[in-house]
Amino acid sequence: MLGRRQVRLAALGALERAELQVAGRAVLIRSPGDWSAPSDVLPAVIVRTAHEAKTSFNRGMPQFTTTCSLEVKAVVEGATAAEAQDAIEWLWYAVENALLLDWSLVRMLQQFPSIESVLDIRAEGARHLAGIAGSFRCEYPEMYDPTADRPQPAPWPIDPPAPVPLERVGLHADLTNRADPTGTYPAPPFPQSVVPAPRTHGPDGRDEGRLDIPLEGD
Repeated sequence: MLGRRQVRLAALGALERAELQVAGRAVLIRSPGDWSAPSDVLPAVIVRTAHEAKTSFNRGMPQFTTTCSLEVKAVVEGATAAEAQDAIEWLWYAVENALLLDWSLVRMLQQFPSIESVLDIRAEGARHLAGIAGSFRCEYPEMYDPTADRPQPAPWPIDPPAPVPLERVGLHADLTNRADPTGTYPAPPFPQSVVPAPRTHGPDGRDEGRLDIPLEGD
């Protein structure tokens, strides 16, 4: 599956799961589709991935840092310009949170290098339409290898892993101003912090104080 298709499907799934509403009306999510929303389907959010750029980071077998523009357009209507602006700003806040906090989308990306958005409000008779068109630049690696096995089809979007229950908390005090100059202690709790011997200061790999707190919950 192309990277930009994965990005679009993940974004679409995130917006659908968010169950967006404006003034009690469900927001129509469209993708792919025309880059316009008829007035009889508002409020609406449209998603597409129209632009992609690949920058090589390897000589030889093609390997790229790819940047895909995830384009999102939200449109609402209101009885007044102020009402329309309030509605579109609320909806865009919900859109950004749905996309930037979605595990299936964020896990596949190296970063969002930038996000740009433009607000537009106009009147059509007694109605006022407001829209925000935004471009989320999504960066991810792509490698092309003719010797690699083709990946097997997998369900999409990917379900996030189940949270691991927290069963206990341990507090350790391995002080810097108390140190054994030459001692070596097996299995220190934080070996990457131990100053190697000979040493003039800690941490030296032993606990000056320790507290274990078992957690019990339903």
